[in-house]
Amino acid sequence: MKINSLKIFVLIASMGMSSAWAQCEADATVYLTDFLFTPNEFTISVGETVAFVNAEGTHNVDGTAEDNPVSFFLEETVGNIDGVCMGSVTFDVPGVYTFTSSIGVQPELGMTGTIIVDAETLCDVMLSFWGSGENQDMDAYASAYAFQSYFGCSFFGQSGGFPGSNVSLEGLDEYTLFLPHGPAIEGLQELMNLNSFDLLYFTEGMVAGLSYHIVPGVYLAEDLQDGALLPTVEGQNIAVSVDGEGTVMLNGATILHEDIEAFNGVIHVIDEVLVPSGYPGATTWDVIVQSPEHTVLEEALLAENLDQALRGQPILNDNEPAEGPFTVFAPTDDAFFALAEANGFESVDALLSSQFIDDILHAHIVPGVYESVDLFNGMNLSSYNNSGTVNITVDDDGIQANTAPVIGADMLAYNGVVHSLGEVMPFDFPAPEGTCGAWTITMTCGNGGPSGWDGASLHVLVDGNEVASETMLNIGSESFFIPVDIGDRIDVVYNEDGWGQYHDYSIADSDGNVVFSSDDSGAPGDDPCSVYGLEPCEDMSSCGLMEVTFFDGDGYGWYAGGMAFYSDEGLESQIFFNPDFDGDGYFDYDGFSSRTAMVNVWEGEVDFVVIMPVAYADQCGYQVKNPDGDLVVEDNVLGQLPGNALNVVVCEPKTSATTNLGTERAPLLLHPNPTAASFRLQGFQGQESWEVQLIGLDGKRILERSGVGAEPVSVEGLPSGLYHVIVQFGEGEAQGFRLVKE
Repeated sequence: MKINSLKIFVLIASMGMSSAWAQCEADATVYLTDFLFTPNEFTISVGETVAFVNAEGTHNVDGTAEDNPVSFFLEETVGNIDGVCMGSVTFDVPGVYTFTSSIGVQPELGMTGTIIVDAETLCDVMLSFWGSGENQDMDAYASAYAFQSYFGCSFFGQSGGFPGSNVSLEGLDEYTLFLPHGPAIEGLQELMNLNSFDLLYFTEGMVAGLSYHIVPGVYLAEDLQDGALLPTVEGQNIAVSVDGEGTVMLNGATILHEDIEAFNGVIHVIDEVLVPSGYPGATTWDVIVQSPEHTVLEEALLAENLDQALRGQPILNDNEPAEGPFTVFAPTDDAFFALAEANGFESVDALLSSQFIDDILHAHIVPGVYESVDLFNGMNLSSYNNSGTVNITVDDDGIQANTAPVIGADMLAYNGVVHSLGEVMPFDFPAPEGTCGAWTITMTCGNGGPSGWDGASLHVLVDGNEVASETMLNIGSESFFIPVDIGDRIDVVYNEDGWGQYHDYSIADSDGNVVFSSDDSGAPGDDPCSVYGLEPCEDMSSCGLMEVTFFDGDGYGWYAGGMAFYSDEGLESQIFFNPDFDGDGYFDYDGFSSRTAMVNVWEGEVDFVVIMPVAYADQCGYQVKNPDGDLVVEDNVLGQLPGNALNVVVCEPKTSATTNLGTERAPLLLHPNPTAASFRLQGFQGQESWEVQLIGLDGKRILERSGVGAEPVSVEGLPSGLYHVIVQFGEGEAQGFRLVKE
């Protein structure tokens, strides 16, 4: 209701009714004449009195309408020109009152009136925290908006937008409100991992949390005595304490602004959000972090970037969609130490830095919420990313998950539940041995920057498929192992995220020989170089590593572009910029002006096939240096698209044999593009044969096809999106395209 303290005094001098004031003095006066109340509609404030004076005819005043907040009635009188005081009514309850003279047909003839009794309710007062309101400096706008939204307030002509409780802050019942200020709400948003929009939609938590800030009755600051317990509408008490300086605190929260009064209560602004006991933790991640028995699990989840998944709040009408909810089977610290010792790891840190830890963690996370009462004997649950199955056993010994005993169940959170395990679920550690043994990859982090790689990571791909993804959390060195086989093509890609000058890595074969060291490549102080096309049990065709430097005048980093390298044996290695390492289906942006990669090079002629960037390709270029450091290719002209370099001899063959890789021809065309079903290659001569590879955003081969001439290549069944197409034809010739699959 809008506040209106205007007192209405109506003087009708022409009727000579001055005596009526002496008879019937009030804050407002209504005069009755034949079939008319004057005034017939007006507004007063709570506690004001209205007098009724009959100036003509026979009337009563009937305020017994069913919708009136309180009924009133004045008996029938006969009016005269001097005015007869019928009586007065004091309105102590806000609301809309209708009245009439109920004698005969007077109501039907329109003798009705309306009195609006206005009051500044708690809802009204909370509007003063907005915009330019008188309480705007108290910085409690966000929580005021939340209370208005959930507890029966009407503002800006609309009712509160969310289902609350049976508490109405606009009604007659009196309440004391403890309103958290802005920084407290921001802290809650950080804890809950929700922005302000999504926090407001978090209905389950909001109703309970806000209700704990509402106390029935009016408690001014002087009424808040040390040791008092205030019963909230949520059901639990708030403890009051007063220190030696007279500062009033509620569950440790300090009152910043006191005694902001309303008709139906009072507001105090406090510096913290009050949290009732026994309620779920904010997220499953917070439950784990707050547990002193799960510090190793916390470190492991953080290293594998799983903390964000467990901090998500998947809620209705969510503005920022999140994964989950989750059930987390959480091994204790002792469980991880026992697993490391039983499987020959030097320490639990060695276990956490191994390539197996992500599979171990995924096996302990289950999508969905399964409290202990939901688990039954023989139940099978699919674990995170469909990485395996969790078999539930329920017997006289309790609950086991893949034979690991649940020693603490039902640690609830708003985005799931955590069950503590006394053991890590059984895990089959594969022996890291291939036909060429195992390679050891050692990552290092030096002093001077953050502790660990701080978001940067190292990715190992075998034939385009990622087999390991590792990072570091501490200064020092950590190693992991990968099995390697004859014929593998291995890429090790450094995914930078700042502070790369303190990072390095090295690769050693099973005999301890260094295959590659990033410390020996690139300029001192640069990020570690990625290396491509390494071959285990390397044959004599390789003659070392060539240095390929990519330039981008606009700093976009060859966005979604790359390069494929061919020898007379076919595709040897390929570089894709912005691979989808985070798995969200989009290119990961990683801009640069120049970046160097090391690529294994072979005897004889090499073709460099450009996969054209999608953004400002005419600002991109590259150069190639052979293993001796000599410049062998340079194509870096601003405003000109980088081209393929064919039949380049990077290092001389060790035999006199020569290979004719053919001559340049007019470029091929790929049509139609985009396509939903298939495409054809145009520009071949007759039944010339070709081979096609489709490469996904993550650098993995999606399909391989061979054909002749203009035969179609089917892409039906592939997901929509962007793909790289590499075409090999003739005698060692190749060309790259970008294909849009509709």
